[in-house]
Amino acid sequence: MNQEGPRCPLQVTPAMVAGLVEVMTLLKNRADIATIVREVGMESGLVMEILVACEALGLARIEEGDAVLTEQGISFSRRRFSGKIKMLRELLKNVEPFKSILEYMSRRREPITIHELCNDLKLCGEDPDSITRVKSFILEWLVPTGYLAYDGGQEMFKFKRGARLADK
Repeated sequence: MNQEGPRCPLQVTPAMVAGLVEVMTLLKNRADIATIVREVGMESGLVMEILVACEALGLARIEEGDAVLTEQGISFSRRRFSGKIKMLRELLKNVEPFKSILEYMSRRREPITIHELCNDLKLCGEDPDSITRVKSFILEWLVPTGYLAYDGGQEMFKFKRGARLADK
């Protein structure tokens, strides 16, 4: 997996990103990080990870201790659920680890288990907790955005037929 470029922490979900963008919208698109931490009632470390994801996706930026929604972030906040998913679909394909996962999966013809995916891309260690975290991450982000399909019975992921990575 590529270690450079924008990254989304594995514990951040689309719901966390959407929730933080909504809070920032209520705070007039800009707020100091301490205010955001108070408003969302989460520990500051988790809020920072969500902000890292928002920044990687181009929805927010950090300026002098303030989190500021970008134009994309403002546009994201105005969309309905399906519009947010569609927007995330476009934004995440240039962010790690999504980019590496999608490039790898788009070249595979056969379904793959989470263990194989983790091992092949060095996404996590062998411990069950880290494998479960990566599986949840993929189920939260890449299945709803339409890039991957998941067969729960066989516990295998597959690149969804018709999904495209290149901008056309």
